[in-house]
Amino acid sequence: MKRLFACAVGVLIALPASATSDNDRKDCQGGSVPDEKIAACTRIIEDGSESVASRANAYTNRGVAHFNKSDQQRALADYGEAIKLDPKNARPYYNRGRAHATRLDYDAAISDFDEALKLDAKFSGAYNSRGFAYNSKKDYDRAIADYTQAVAIDPKFAAAYSNRGLAYFNKHDYDRALADYNQALALNQKNAPALARRGQLWIAKGDYEHAIADLGEAITLDPKSAWAHGQRALAYFRQKLFMKKGDYDQAIADYTAAIEIDPKYTWAYSSRGFARSNNGDPDRALADCSAAIKLDAKFADGYNCRGSANYKKKNYVAAIADYSEAIRLDPKDGAAFWNRGNAYRENGNHDRAIDDFNQAIGINPKDFAAFNSRGRTYALKGDHDRAIADYSESIKLNPLYVECYDNRGLAYKAMGRKADAIADFRKAQSLDPSDQTSKEQLKKLGA
Repeated sequence: MKRLFACAVGVLIALPASATSDNDRKDCQGGSVPDEKIAACTRIIEDGSESVASRANAYTNRGVAHFNKSDQQRALADYGEAIKLDPKNARPYYNRGRAHATRLDYDAAISDFDEALKLDAKFSGAYNSRGFAYNSKKDYDRAIADYTQAVAIDPKFAAAYSNRGLAYFNKHDYDRALADYNQALALNQKNAPALARRGQLWIAKGDYEHAIADLGEAITLDPKSAWAHGQRALAYFRQKLFMKKGDYDQAIADYTAAIEIDPKYTWAYSSRGFARSNNGDPDRALADCSAAIKLDAKFADGYNCRGSANYKKKNYVAAIADYSEAIRLDPKDGAAFWNRGNAYRENGNHDRAIDDFNQAIGINPKDFAAFNSRGRTYALKGDHDRAIADYSESIKLNPLYVECYDNRGLAYKAMGRKADAIADFRKAQSLDPSDQTSKEQLKKLGA
């Protein structure tokens, strides 16, 4: 009898503790609470009576739940198990690629997206995600090609239009970028990321009013977007810097909001440092720059920020050293070349300044501020023809740039071209009646 009882116990232990329920299948497939989804999928995975396809699907879904909990290691492991069980299914490759991309392993991500597309050539999401990985590697042409495939398969894929817009933006092709953002928003007017990106584009084009409007709407839709707050802060900052409108306090408030949302937002610290420097508070600016560098010692903009604070303190040698470190860390940082060029000019080294402005323009041929600064340096060298050519290019790129009209007006005045000078000063006044330079010059010219 004892032996029979022992055998009966052994049989009971070998059986599943409980069979998979319909609720488990429902929660594993579509559950919105990650922990409940993980538990339901685990019961399916551990149920020996489940088919291979069902267990593979459960691994994939459990991986999604881990992904949504930001546990990429477990997500990767589950997607790997799903692939072992069902290697002809594109979905786990796609999901694993997204997990790799989240870990910034873009090469591994691209490899998985390649496999997903071999299995399903019409997988628009895989094209979109591979485009994101290429964009992150700064391979913008391949990114654009993938986004184009995504929207060809799914013409209503708003995110792919927005992402392609970003790739065009990164290539400084602002017209195509704007067209794609507009298309994304036509498909979904409440697309906060597309609104924020279009706001970023308006900043690059020097249209700060439109930028602030788009970013304000994006923030209304997504108040917890640190990036949108940071971009609106940048719009306020540049509006004051280049258009002499508004004040730096608005920029500082938005950068502060971004930092409160994300205390590790390195860029927001350095950018607030720039705003504080220009607001006459270089000491607090230095604290922000130091905070950025502490968060990431290889963050170029942290040194750029510190250089700006030193520049405002008229410590041009220290500023040049900081800008040089920013350039060493990121040789494609056009803003660092522009900043260093301004420091060289203020330190009396006009030729080195022009070299740096040339570099900034080479990196971004639509950098209206760099053309203006190079024009100012040519003017200091007495080369007013080249100065006017640069000012004219700057105005072509940004027709609202008040300071540049003033600078070109001064160059015309120095050449004895009174009528042209008056026309530029009047244009500056029409854009900004509070602009003192144009007001004083018009008075001196009797206009």
